[in-house]
Amino acid sequence: MNKKKEMIFYHKLRNDEKWYIETFLNIKNKKAEIVPFKLNIAQNIVMEQVNKDKKENKPKRYIVLKARQMGLSTLFEGLIFQDTSTKENKNALIIAHEESASSNLFQMSKLFYEYLPDEIRPMKKYSNGKILAFENPETDESKKKENPGLRSKITIATAGAGEVGRSSTIHCLHASEVAFFPDAKTTMLGLLQAVPDEPNTLVVLESTANGIGDWFHSMWQKSAKGENEFTPIFLPWFIDPGYSRPFRSDAERDNFIKEITTFAKDQYGNEIKGYEYELMEKNNLTFEQLNWRRWTIKNKCEGDEELFMQEYPSTPEEAFLSTGRPKFPIKVLREYQTKTRPAEIRGYLVESGENDIVLLQEEKGYMHIWEKPIEGRTYSIGADVAEGLVHGDYSCGVVFDDETFDMVAMWHGHIDPDLFGEELVKLGKYYNYAFLGVEANNHGLTTLTAIKKLEYWNLFFSKTYDKINESSTKKVGWYTNLKTKPLMIDKLTQFIREKYLGIYSDMLISEMFTYIIDDKGGTNAQEGCNDDIVMATAIALQLLLEHKGENYVPEIPIDERKKVSRTFEIVDPLFESDSLEDYAI
Repeated sequence: MNKKKEMIFYHKLRNDEKWYIETFLNIKNKKAEIVPFKLNIAQNIVMEQVNKDKKENKPKRYIVLKARQMGLSTLFEGLIFQDTSTKENKNALIIAHEESASSNLFQMSKLFYEYLPDEIRPMKKYSNGKILAFENPETDESKKKENPGLRSKITIATAGAGEVGRSSTIHCLHASEVAFFPDAKTTMLGLLQAVPDEPNTLVVLESTANGIGDWFHSMWQKSAKGENEFTPIFLPWFIDPGYSRPFRSDAERDNFIKEITTFAKDQYGNEIKGYEYELMEKNNLTFEQLNWRRWTIKNKCEGDEELFMQEYPSTPEEAFLSTGRPKFPIKVLREYQTKTRPAEIRGYLVESGENDIVLLQEEKGYMHIWEKPIEGRTYSIGADVAEGLVHGDYSCGVVFDDETFDMVAMWHGHIDPDLFGEELVKLGKYYNYAFLGVEANNHGLTTLTAIKKLEYWNLFFSKTYDKINESSTKKVGWYTNLKTKPLMIDKLTQFIREKYLGIYSDMLISEMFTYIIDDKGGTNAQEGCNDDIVMATAIALQLLLEHKGENYVPEIPIDERKKVSRTFEIVDPLFESDSLEDYAI
């Protein structure tokens, strides 16, 4: 090999991770055979993200939620091995949830080393622990000084087995099955401090889910909302081509297809498609994949569909199944989930002239719009107000079409309560001066005061009746208390169960999955979860029913709602006084 080719070869060796892995590394397959490491579909998806971040010169930070046996640990060990076995002064730590897992990962790394071609196998120093130290093993210090080797190492450890990695800089960190660490928060917060914020570093938090409210779940939620540096990567079960089961005969396949595609009908004559069909339709699955799903539920999950969803999820929400008693019916939520879709537009609302509101598109804007306002339509907005802290609860406003009961838009973000009032006014004006109901508790009073000052007229008023004086009073805003909360949540549950609401927001459905009945019979978000969109939606539903009666249900089936059109004259503004006393704030 001439000098130029040699330079090109070693440059590729150090910088082309996928080529290195597929050219030089070997693994043990499920048949206990030593075979070349060829990336599968799931591994290639992750590899694409790695290459993207590398091209952009970004630190590589990933939180990976996956179904079982995707080969992701194998990929990350390969990436770490390539980095430490070809470059100088690299320090890598791989930490697993239990001793047997860390031993398996150590054996995998040893196998990588043993099957390397002699020409690229680095020197290795003996160690009595789970360490691969790529140094000159020579005991003669003068000889070792002349050729020290790479001075890089890989340490494999077990979570909870003493202090690990805190005293030195870590360039590559892989936490495997981190959701099952004894004390993930304490362990990981210490280790993350040891990783410098540099482009040539790697941190991977990889796991199947272990319920809701733990550190891994919290980190996943934050990453999904863009609130930390980690890129969320979810890998559903059906991307693995091995998760497919052929039918034993054509007759068995025909009967299976007939069962999947035979639909019941509702009272309007509309077909009610089952969850399996919706899952197949949304994700372009084969009948063989559905057949594998059924077989696995029966034979490996003891007939427990929820256990299957935790082990082999189709969505992150399925992976993080609620450990409490869910308020909303899980089966119906899964059906809703097959209909969710990203907002067609993200952005911000800004004022342009007197009472003229325009939408500026921005990929990470607080506005999520599935349907722009239609001239002549009327809309209702339910709003839940938070304190405004960056890492606290969110403020949220949801917009529903009065006629179709479709959720058409959502404002969702962290903001001071008074500024949220300004955003709600813009939102209300944008949607044809929508009927606006704001939770009046706590910080909501600040929001309502801001709305009043801006003279937004189409507001919801709570009504109370004094039995002694036989008089009624009105206060602006929706008051959530021990009496009203059960009623509003029960009504929302009914409308979800009967699928009266058109909901396309995966964020809302995600919150509903983790909204539970506690030990005292109350309803709240499970610990570590949010319910701001749920509460805003519950308020919006009360507004939708305000002029229709509490027993009203939409007569238009969800699938037909987009065909609805109507005209409506907007009433004149009601504000004639500047006194806050008129509005009982």
